[in-house]
Amino acid sequence: MARTVPVIGSQSPGAFLTGALWNASVKAMADWLLGSGTSGVPRFRGYQTSVQSLSDNTWTPLTLDTESFDSDNGHSTSSNTSRYVVQVAGTYAVLGAAAFAANATGNRAARINQNGTSIPGSFVKTLAATASHSSAVACGAEVSCVVGDYIEVYGLHTAGAALNTSAGTDVACAMNVWWISG
Repeated sequence: MARTVPVIGSQSPGAFLTGALWNASVKAMADWLLGSGTSGVPRFRGYQTSVQSLSDNTWTPLTLDTESFDSDNGHSTSSNTSRYVVQVAGTYAVLGAAAFAANATGNRAARINQNGTSIPGSFVKTLAATASHSSAVACGAEVSCVVGDYIEVYGLHTAGAALNTSAGTDVACAMNVWWISG
């Protein structure tokens, strides 16, 4: 069941602050902003521990097989593993990383997609690193979402042939999603 953002109710001047009013207004908002688990703001971090083969010059959603945290169960590690599905409507800050195995040919790129469509301004591209060093490209966007929208990080390379992602190290594909406003 989707959660909603708590609302602090207004009171008439001279009204007494009761325990029930405090819990329904002030405490509910504080739990939302500062809480943990499903009592806090929606947040997710996933990353890749198994490499993924990416075709040359083809935008590909990056699979995330491991979660650091997922407060609202918006991500699955077994089905549509590239997606975070929004459970609470609002604006989200999204950060993504596309990580690539060592290869000195071509470009590397990353972007954020919402419901399969790229978010304007989220595209970042760089030259390949070296033949002996993996590389990563980070991108970000603020995305306005309704319940059921999905967010993904896409990667692209122009190495001339299939290229694996880099996974399971500090240079790994990853996505971070945080609710920032309603």
